[in-house]
Amino acid sequence: MKSSILYAGAALACALGLSACGGGDGDLPLTVSIAGGVTKDGLVLVNRGNGEEVAVPANTASVLFTKYLSTDDEFNIEVKTTPSNVEKCTVSNGKARANYYTVYTTVPSVFCTIKTHDLGVTVNGLTGAGLVLVNGSDKQAVTANAGAAVTVPMAKVPEDGPYGVTILTQPDTQTCAISGGSGTMTATGPSTAPVVTCGPKT
Repeated sequence: MKSSILYAGAALACALGLSACGGGDGDLPLTVSIAGGVTKDGLVLVNRGNGEEVAVPANTASVLFTKYLSTDDEFNIEVKTTPSNVEKCTVSNGKARANYYTVYTTVPSVFCTIKTHDLGVTVNGLTGAGLVLVNGSDKQAVTANAGAAVTVPMAKVPEDGPYGVTILTQPDTQTCAISGGSGTMTATGPSTAPVVTCGPKT
């Protein structure tokens, strides 16, 4: 009699607590958060636990697998494919047995790192001091080189991301102008060739 009461109590605890007692009723959603700024389509996740795949649209913060899980179902999220501008993606909390804690508290997440490429600016004719170039938050002071052409490396730019190099400060004895300063970073480099040309002060 005592063992029957204990068994009934355990069964009730499993039903109310959604603990990993097995059996479940398929009412647990499997949501994955997406971080790192995936800006292109092409990211596909797969749950090896049941074989379901889901495509992640560009600029999506989270994605929901359509097949709900039962308590104690195993899920194992892996990255099947990545967008062309992604360096790599890593999965956190992607493998566990489904219960309230693993799907609502320790939410599975995928973090993707976007490829970056060099952005160089050619500066011609600079003899004065004080020229400063800026692209977003990146500022670069340019040292005069007796008017010889120099290439100024700016901070790397994410692939498919925009850039807009401008002149923040003119040199003390010259006036400089920029061409090709704005564009988009492609897989092979900047879409334009930023060039700064300096001449007599106007």
